[in-house]
Amino acid sequence: MTKATAETHADSGATVSQPAGDGPDPSPPVVEEAATAHDDPYTDGDGDWQDDVSLEPDDELPDARALWIIAFTFAVLGLFFPLAGLIAVGCGALAWRRGSGRGRIATFVAIGTTLVGILLTVVVLLR
Repeated sequence: MTKATAETHADSGATVSQPAGDGPDPSPPVVEEAATAHDDPYTDGDGDWQDDVSLEPDDELPDARALWIIAFTFAVLGLFFPLAGLIAVGCGALAWRRGSGRGRIATFVAIGTTLVGILLTVVVLLR
């Protein structure tokens, strides 16, 4: 049987102290490697849009995108049902307020289709 020492038995309570300055550095400096093309998970090999500002993707919130899509959908329905056109105007205005450029377009399209829908409704009812 062997005798327990500080190096072989962790519960012995004995500690081994090293003189100052000897031994490895407890936190060696971290050396970072330069990033390469294969490290970026979002590159698809086509970086042309980064050079042209007009091709840059829109920075709009997802809820604003949903609002202008709903606005365009209700704008089409506004040709036949003017109340749906009013809903489209509201959705487009909310998307526009949240910073979406397409929300502005959707608002004007909804206003136009709602007016056309009102005219069509008046023409059909007066017939």
